[in-house]
Amino acid sequence: MKVIKIMFWISSIALGRKRTVHRALALSALLLGVACPLWGQANNGIGAYLEDNRLFLVLDREIIGEPMLFVRHHKGQLMVRWLHLGEQVVLTQHRVRSTLGEWIPIDDDYKIEERVLGKFKIIKDKNDTGGLTIDATELILSNDMKWFAYDSPERIDLRKSYIYKVEKLDGETVIRTKRTTNTGTTSKTIEVDFSFYQLTDWPMRPRLFDHRMGYYLEDVWDAQRTDNYKAAIMRWRMEKKDPMSTLSEPVIPITFYFHPDVPDLWKPYIRAGILAWSVPFEAAGFKNAIKVRDLPEGAPSGHSVTYSMIRWENFSGVRGSEKESGSTAKMIVDQRTGEILKADILISSSPRSLVDEYVVRCAPMDARAQRYPVPESLVGELFQYVTSHETGHALGLMDGNYGEYAYPLEKIRDVQWLRKMGHTPSIMNYARHNYIAQPEDSIPASLLLQKVGPMDIFQIKWGYSNFPKVTSPFEERPILDSIILAYDSIPWYRFNADRYGRIGPGNTHEAVDNRDPITSTELGLRNMEKVMGLLPKLNRDQPDDALLKRLYKKTLELWFYEMRHVLSLVGGYTIHYKSAAQPGAVYVPISMGEQRKALGFLLQNAFEVPQWLEHPSFEYRLDDINGTDMLLVYQLQLLSELMGVSRMGRLEHMERAVLWGMISMLQEGLFQELKDIRADISPRRQEIQSTYIDTLINIVKRKEASFRVEDKKFDYTDYSKGLLMQQLISLKKDIKKAVKKNKESSSLGHWQICLNKLNAIQ
Repeated sequence: MKVIKIMFWISSIALGRKRTVHRALALSALLLGVACPLWGQANNGIGAYLEDNRLFLVLDREIIGEPMLFVRHHKGQLMVRWLHLGEQVVLTQHRVRSTLGEWIPIDDDYKIEERVLGKFKIIKDKNDTGGLTIDATELILSNDMKWFAYDSPERIDLRKSYIYKVEKLDGETVIRTKRTTNTGTTSKTIEVDFSFYQLTDWPMRPRLFDHRMGYYLEDVWDAQRTDNYKAAIMRWRMEKKDPMSTLSEPVIPITFYFHPDVPDLWKPYIRAGILAWSVPFEAAGFKNAIKVRDLPEGAPSGHSVTYSMIRWENFSGVRGSEKESGSTAKMIVDQRTGEILKADILISSSPRSLVDEYVVRCAPMDARAQRYPVPESLVGELFQYVTSHETGHALGLMDGNYGEYAYPLEKIRDVQWLRKMGHTPSIMNYARHNYIAQPEDSIPASLLLQKVGPMDIFQIKWGYSNFPKVTSPFEERPILDSIILAYDSIPWYRFNADRYGRIGPGNTHEAVDNRDPITSTELGLRNMEKVMGLLPKLNRDQPDDALLKRLYKKTLELWFYEMRHVLSLVGGYTIHYKSAAQPGAVYVPISMGEQRKALGFLLQNAFEVPQWLEHPSFEYRLDDINGTDMLLVYQLQLLSELMGVSRMGRLEHMERAVLWGMISMLQEGLFQELKDIRADISPRRQEIQSTYIDTLINIVKRKEASFRVEDKKFDYTDYSKGLLMQQLISLKKDIKKAVKKNKESSSLGHWQICLNKLNAIQ
């Protein structure tokens, strides 16, 4: 067994540099162990074998006390150490020591230094390797450990859970299990894979986190921050083969492998979505930075740290899966430096969800979306779009607001601009597809989809550029700051994270962002009316009306998002993150004129709606037996958000007169029928008016949630309550006066109900 000991030693050298060019040593180590059983091949210092349905680990003594990763794939990772205590081995989780000099706490609790995950009796090593053999079955099958701060324990059915395979990969021991968990009255069995992974002895140079940029911290579960923690960003180790060359290939490119389940039909589109990030990497000085390949023959398709996979988690063909709309990416990170060790891109969005989303936005401009089912080419382009977004995550970029409320409106309808800049600056925004362009603009369909844009190029340039003359991350800071400042005067190169909700038009989702939300929504409504006219045609060859109903609901949902985009102007601010050295305000109120214009638009277009939306031509094919009016639900939600505590607080903070003026304008607009009491009031308007009264009464009666300073943001101020009470008194007087003038109104009962509510206020 001396060969095996030599193998461990060589491997520790090779794997210490495994992200550099020293792979020949690792290969020779693997060849030395090729004839040995699996437990002897582990070049991360951990052998593993199964015997009588038990999992045995053989720990090389050289790894005792050394940090390594313990991974539960697609859930979390822990930095752990094995300790040898007499006749026992103890596995402990410990705080991560960042190479920046900070400790990264366990579960966001700075008081926790370590946590014991398991204690194991050393058993006789039947192969006499000199290692420490333990039975780790319970550790893997019945563990109740927390994989991240907000993880909740599982109810595991041990009788129906088992370990079925162990595998050895480069620097990694993989344990594959079937786990049955109970949730209430049901249970499910899922694949759960674990890895022990050896970390390099040559950590990557970290890049300091900057809140002005859109990168995750090295701990993905840490909150998005508007202050600069002493932390590293999450990124791949990208080092130039030729450090002094302006454009060089990387020593090791980022490589994604297709899982065998990915359909060949969609592979070209998925590959294109990933390779779209090649242009940003060229701006950072790298050519051929990203590669997309089929999985090598014989390589495992299960989870591992070794292979970054494109996984097809799309359940097409399984009844009920058509609604799935959430693709994602999962990363494993060396938290000491922020180095992304692997990333899986999970394609789980169903074709139907992607197509429906596109049809209600772009059908008037794209003939392919005017028939159902749509051509495969369009479905492929939609997979390309969603893959590009998830690749951004796999490269370290968060969801957020990248350069929003910045593009000139007229450019969103300009072919040349769209070809170069896109209709939104980043694929990482939730702007989706271009519903602002009009059919007469003759925009090519390929330019309607969201794509990697100028903000993405800027982000990758900042995060991945090499600075060979600099020796520490702290010396990089002036260079990185100069990159930000060089672009800072251009608003579409600014990032913000919506930590505090939608506080302005640069902080919204599901809407095509630009400098004019009101006009863009007017244009969006024009296209929406055309979509409503197309829906019966799309449904013509269907066996029933399911498509019609579904697309109608998606259209209403889009209507809500567009109205919410306008609503963001009311009580809204522009956001411009700055360093302490940069002059000027970070938050600037939207002009009062623009805010009043937005409220006027909402009164005319959100709280009153056109016939084509409220009563479409196919109205009597919508068999909603519960009588749920989705449009009304959205209207009431807009009203609730308009009167929300945060917005009221922002309006009050701007100027006291502003809050009074906006509330007065809102109430006058919602109750304009009081000017002509004889006018018939639709049931929809009655519901909105009644809900407005209920909302104000509830606010006025609401008691303070807490006297703690941090909880006061959830309380309406007494000043706001006083203004709202004044509005209710005024409304009561106006209703009484109007009813007194005309007691024959068809809406008299409605007005009396309103009065009864108002009379109940003490």
